[in-house]
Amino acid sequence: MTEPDFLKHAQDEFCFLVESGGFAQVSSEPHRVRYSSNEVMVEVNYSGRGEVDVMFDENPPSHRFQFRLFLKAYHPAVETALGYGIANSEDEVRRELNRFADALQRYGKPLLEHDRQVFAKMKAFKF
Repeated sequence: MTEPDFLKHAQDEFCFLVESGGFAQVSSEPHRVRYSSNEVMVEVNYSGRGEVDVMFDENPPSHRFQFRLFLKAYHPAVETALGYGIANSEDEVRRELNRFADALQRYGKPLLEHDRQVFAKMKAFKF
């Protein structure tokens, strides 16, 4: 089985960060794409076990956390609806990245715009 083209799909699904979100793509690897604004860093990952994940941190880095954790704290039904984020085929990778990108566009404004109170809460919030 051929490994999914995670990098291409991640760049396609998260292009809104660059096109209208004030972010720049600062690095990319076959299983990781990083975006950065003046105040926020976003990292889209794909693990060797097929897990798709999105991480956040402030810029400069202070406390890394999963986007899922933010959703769990502020939008628990959305976090549950995301499912497990497991993807092993091309279509599954595209689907999972689309789900994360859609959730980020709909609910992630406080993260993308660096709401200091939200970032402070995330430092203490646990699953």
